[in-house]
Amino acid sequence: MARTKIQPLGHCSRCTRACWKDGGDFRRWNGTMSRGILVALICPDCQTPEEHIEAEVKEATLDYAGAVPDAAGRPVVAPRLENDQD
Repeated sequence: MARTKIQPLGHCSRCTRACWKDGGDFRRWNGTMSRGILVALICPDCQTPEEHIEAEVKEATLDYAGAVPDAAGRPVVAPRLENDQD
């Protein structure tokens, strides 16, 4: 019988804490993108207040659930429409 190893989505770039999809604070993690590629993850404990506010603004104004890949495979995120509901 083969074993399946469950791996985290990534690790915090500052403290190396693992990021788990089913973790209680998963939605509070921040990702840093460069040219459409995820280059860093930052856990809630390592975020500065400015990074936290920036993430809140982006979450309120961008529709991450509706992201679609471009020709290069990078996610393209559209603005959240006024009548969008979670």
